[in-house]
Amino acid sequence: MGSILMVYGCGAVGLRIARAARTAGLDTSVGGRDPAKVAAAAAAVGVPWRSAPVDDPVLLEGLLRGVLVLVNVAGPMARTAPALMEACLRSGCHYLDVSNELAVFIEAWPRDRAARQADVAVVPGAGFATAVVESLAHRVLGRIPDADSVTIVRSSPGGTRSEGVRRTSSALLAAGGWSVDAGQLMRTPDNVLTFRLPEGARAAVPIGSGEVFAVARATGVPNVAAYYTSRAAPWLSRLAVPLARHWARAGFRLPSRARSTPAGPDGSPKPLSRIWLRASNSHGAVADGWVEAAGTETTAAIAVESALRLESGATVGVLTSGELLGPDFALGIPGLRLGE
Repeated sequence: MGSILMVYGCGAVGLRIARAARTAGLDTSVGGRDPAKVAAAAAAVGVPWRSAPVDDPVLLEGLLRGVLVLVNVAGPMARTAPALMEACLRSGCHYLDVSNELAVFIEAWPRDRAARQADVAVVPGAGFATAVVESLAHRVLGRIPDADSVTIVRSSPGGTRSEGVRRTSSALLAAGGWSVDAGQLMRTPDNVLTFRLPEGARAAVPIGSGEVFAVARATGVPNVAAYYTSRAAPWLSRLAVPLARHWARAGFRLPSRARSTPAGPDGSPKPLSRIWLRASNSHGAVADGWVEAAGTETTAAIAVESALRLESGATVGVLTSGELLGPDFALGIPGLRLGE
């Protein structure tokens, strides 16, 4: 059994990508760590499957035999991505993931030479969290060509989060804040700031996300910082953030709480993710922009289009999803709402 595309991970995002890939005409299979879960996912989508743990290079080689593009959606990706990247390099298979974890981007870039030698591409962040932010940054920066700073604020999506999303969110919280300052990746103090967003004033905490790395690399802007909004008041957030980071590092995760969300075409909840971005320069000029979308659906569209671009084999090395897809693709996906 060979396939053009294998989706590694069987959660909601993985199944959505696998279905979208089939619809796009890609020969698709699914993979993962738990044989029973992988088999059930494959049956639900109607595709072949294979199973291998990420810590067994021999089994991973068998998993990837005949596969042209692997899409990793198994979190937390700071743990799964390094092993799967290495397996893809050994097997001559293109690697994509939908991560927004900074650790994954840091793991990826030192592999650029090896990827070129293997004639494959390694593309972290081929999902909503990073690709859409790259496109939004290019859009806003077009109004301030000499911008030297970009600030990204991500708002909590509605709905019940999957176990994989909760694990990834905990990993981001545990990592603490990171920013690019004068071109250098640096730790950020746990300063809680208040931003006036389209939905109103919101407190936000610094995070160390992959979009910080991706935007700095793709745009050349020397100062990039990212924040995640808190549901609590600013004073309470200032007290809670250090404790929440400690809990996340200890492996504790708060239960997901369902909230009212718009319905999707099938009547099921369709959680919306919102990203606000501000660019500024040393002269005080400022430009804002925002985007809102159903993150899972958008991620599927980005991952599948990325796989289609890699199918030709013309792109090799390590690059961001925005560098692969171009600055306009992500914001052109149907269903996105844009504003300034």
